[in-house]
Amino acid sequence: MRIGRLAWTGRLTRLARRLWMGKNPLRRRADRIEAWVTAGLIALFLAAAPISCLAVGRWVKHGGLREQRAQQSWHQIPAVLVRSAPSLPHFDFRTSWNNEVQVLARWMTPRGLRTGMVPAVAGSWAGRTVPVWVDRDGRPTGTPLLNGELGRRVVGAETLAPVVLAALLFTLGRTVRWAADRRRLAGWEANWAFVGPIWTRHR
Repeated sequence: MRIGRLAWTGRLTRLARRLWMGKNPLRRRADRIEAWVTAGLIALFLAAAPISCLAVGRWVKHGGLREQRAQQSWHQIPAVLVRSAPSLPHFDFRTSWNNEVQVLARWMTPRGLRTGMVPAVAGSWAGRTVPVWVDRDGRPTGTPLLNGELGRRVVGAETLAPVVLAALLFTLGRTVRWAADRRRLAGWEANWAFVGPIWTRHR
């Protein structure tokens, strides 16, 4: 047990030295600042990633529930195609993934007969009846947000949130690294301006 503890301590010490936290006199202040900033960004990601996942998922879910409440008046009614639906265009070795096209149709609304473009299966003939989603005034709306689609939105947002957070923190870390490199380069140039002539004279 003691040997295992010492080995673990040794690994942490080596990791700390790699992060510029050792007591090497050659380490500059910029090196130590960069090391602490890097460690802080890692700790921030580990702490904030679960929180961002839950927060973004909850925000997307609440937005979806508001969208569903706004769609409560939507309903399906039958519409009659005025024209035949065209066939799907072919692309190389496959057809389009969506087998529906927009077709001129006519349907009855509380304010009378209405004509407009509705989705229908490609190749449908004129006079065929198709279901259409409309609002309370009879305007076509498209498919409402179903619970399954809302669940996929939430899962996608929860998956993407830590990735976006990691990208932001990585960009911040690279910016700090760039600033530290510029400071180190300026220090090296200043030291060489002082030591260079002396070293050249005694060569």
